[in-house]
Amino acid sequence: MEIKNNIQKESPWLNSNIMGRAASFDVPAVKDDFYLSVNYDWIKNAKLKPGRAAHSSFTDLQYELDANLRALMTDETLKGHDADLIRNLYALWLDWDARNKNGLGKLKTHVEAVEKIKSIDELSEYFKSDECKLYGSSIANFSLGLDNDDPNFYNIEISATGLSLGDSAEYKNLSANGQRVKKMSEGIALYMLKKLGYDDDASKKILEQSYEFEKTIAASMMTVEELASPESLKKLYKNKITLEEIREKSKIFPFAEILESYKVFSDRMNLQQPKWLEALNKIYNESQLENIKSYLIRNIASGAITRIDEQSFREYQRLSRQRLGIKESAPDNEIAADFVHGHLLTPLSKIYVEKYISPETKQDVTNIINETIGYYREMLKNETWLSESTREKAVEKLDAIKPRVAYPDKWRDYSGLDIKSKNDGETLETALEKLNKFGWENFYSKLNTKVDREMWGDSDVIIVNSYYSPSKNEIFIIAGILSGDFYGPQRSREENLGGIGAVIGHELSHAFDTKGAQMDKNGAIKDWWQPEDYERFQARADRLIKYLSGMKVTPEGDFYNGSLVQTETIADMAGVKAMLGLASKIKAEGGDFDYDKFFRSYARVWANIMTPARLDYLLKIDVHALPYIRVNAVVQQYEEFYKTYGIKSGDLMYLAPEERVAVW
Repeated sequence: MEIKNNIQKESPWLNSNIMGRAASFDVPAVKDDFYLSVNYDWIKNAKLKPGRAAHSSFTDLQYELDANLRALMTDETLKGHDADLIRNLYALWLDWDARNKNGLGKLKTHVEAVEKIKSIDELSEYFKSDECKLYGSSIANFSLGLDNDDPNFYNIEISATGLSLGDSAEYKNLSANGQRVKKMSEGIALYMLKKLGYDDDASKKILEQSYEFEKTIAASMMTVEELASPESLKKLYKNKITLEEIREKSKIFPFAEILESYKVFSDRMNLQQPKWLEALNKIYNESQLENIKSYLIRNIASGAITRIDEQSFREYQRLSRQRLGIKESAPDNEIAADFVHGHLLTPLSKIYVEKYISPETKQDVTNIINETIGYYREMLKNETWLSESTREKAVEKLDAIKPRVAYPDKWRDYSGLDIKSKNDGETLETALEKLNKFGWENFYSKLNTKVDREMWGDSDVIIVNSYYSPSKNEIFIIAGILSGDFYGPQRSREENLGGIGAVIGHELSHAFDTKGAQMDKNGAIKDWWQPEDYERFQARADRLIKYLSGMKVTPEGDFYNGSLVQTETIADMAGVKAMLGLASKIKAEGGDFDYDKFFRSYARVWANIMTPARLDYLLKIDVHALPYIRVNAVVQQYEEFYKTYGIKSGDLMYLAPEERVAVW
């Protein structure tokens, strides 16, 4: 397979994640493109599932998991309140006859509540109302978070205005991805406005006014790239503010009064983007009244397209296919299951883990985490570029990390939620109203309280994922990822370490990455590195950024944005290094370790194809490196890889020792 740079515009490897590209070439040697060599047959034969713009090892496992979840949603033998909730909501979503009969439901009433506003004062009263709180839209948002100085307590996180284009940078320079997002967003809005009775001119005017408001406020908001940077942590989460200070800083937009009307009284509040609130107060006046109203009407109308009648939902699917560059939509039963999954996480998770996850699996994965923590302890102690003071603090933080494996032992109580069946008069609309109110009840139950660390809240344990919580200093290796190419009791030690082991090492390293370095063992935002150590750390990260930014990742020769993906790539490299450390320990104790099995298992985890539209989207917003880079740029950092495959200078997988960029 010829993939030299004089043939391909990408460098140093072919971007085989773009759907259909690998089929044009023969299988490469492991010395030239390890990722494609290992995954060639999978990539060449992989097909997108209906409704999906990408397919991967993750989605392979997610489809298997989802099939099991769908079976639970229709299993009449399951008894109890949780099972009733799940079955009823699933059936209500799929009942097109009832949904078509209900039509717009109360949607027109919610839109009319905004339409009748005649002044900025009336708009302020709307924002304070239960109508807005339960059924409307707003230009300022808040949610329950963890206090960034003392994560043992909940706080209120105040976030900026939602934008239809997602990234505030798009309002300055609309990218190709931004154009696709804008086309879909406007298509949804125009369809729904017409359904609500607006003519073409009125609908077009609403879109123009809504966009004008978004463009105006977006100028004060951080971009996606800025939000992903290490510096964003303190910029976003070290802005404590009291209700009285909000009253003082937001004299025009009545934000303090809105919070009071919602009974949100807390002495623990954080204003994520102060410049945004300042800008909002400058533009919140009669001259922007119609623009803001249009923004609200558009959001309320567009947000309903997937939950009303079938005709509207099919239009949403058409627009979504167009944006994603795909030909088919997912079948209704899969979408209904996703809907239940999103709204009834805890009841569904409880039933799933009781049937599919054994205590032995939970214990085995806990053991791997503990072994990995042990390796990190030795690694940190031996990092010569760290001062003794920083090493001690790092080990202290490491020893405070709490493993959360598979599922919680304590679940949120859903007995207060009662979703009935269609035969008992329930509709999808009334069920959603109940879910909304139940969500507010949960919010109020936690407001101004101490965090119960044994409860995971409504964390999703039935997706193929894992994560490190910096505000809790906890690592979550959840039920959904504990099978397939990641883990299995029947798999070899090498395969499990290349799968779930590397994932565990990845997540643990986030405690010490460019953001983790700014949070202490309790999850509080607090510097614990010596300044000179952090400078050395950032210098090492800068070398990684430079290396990644020198890669061309599209057929057109576009360069990668190394800054966007630096943090996750540091974690990828650390995860593999940790597993290689465990391998060395196995060999030192007289055991065997098959490095070929390990590296191939790691590469297989990241098997992936995607549409060009999906690629373009990820290049703009995803903080994770592209899958082929997550493999090739990672394994080439370590001498064990070179020895296993006899890789030498001149091979495309070769990177000279002095050019290797692993931070840890």
